[in-house]
Formats: sequence, C-alpha cells, structure tokens
Amino acid sequence: MAKDRVLVKIQAEMGDEDAYFREQDEKIIKNRRENAAREATTKYRDEHQNHCFRCGTESLVEVDRGDIKIDICVNEDCGAVHLDPGELEQILNDKKGVFAIRKSLFAVFKK
Repeated sequence: MAKDRVLVKIQAEMGDEDAYFREQDEKIIKNRRENAAREATTKYRDEHQNHCFRCGTESLVEVDRGDIKIDICVNEDCGAVHLDPGELEQILNDKKGVFAIRKSLFAVFKK
C-alpha cells in the first residue's frame, strides 16, 4: 500500500497585543487612503476649476445676475452653460431672473 502523506501546519494563536497592533495598523492605513483620496480630489478640482466639462478648455466666464452666478464656456465651438447645485431651481423660481439671464447669455454670444 502506498503511504499517504499529511501535511500539518500549526499556527500560533494571535495574542491580544498582536490583535491590537493589527487593528491600529488597519486604522492608520484607512486614514491614509482617505486622506490621499481627498487630496487627489482637491488637486483635480483646483487644476480643472475653470475648465469646461464639455470641451475641456479653460474658457469659462462667470455671469452674475442677482444671487445667481452662471458659468458659460466662451469657446467658439462650445457654448456650454454650467450651473452649480441649486441654481436651476433659483432660476426657475424667479421669472424676471429667467429673462435677465437669457438676455445676458445671448449678449455673450453676439458678434
């Protein structure tokens, strides 16, 4: 008969001290990853602050009308309008604002 070999590994039990240090290391790693992600997001925003989401050029102009500030791409081939969160609701709630913004938008593109 052939002899079957069995491999047995004995693992030492982890003590309280090892578990504590592993937990601390995991917390440190998690914090570093969160900080790195936050820094990368901030850096990206800073580098692309005035870039149009549509054409990618650094060609945004801010038009003020009352409390609302609209970003418009002045690139000749683009003309995208950028609204910050909540600005569309403000525009739609103010009928006079809609006409004023419309007038200022068209004024930018007049030749």
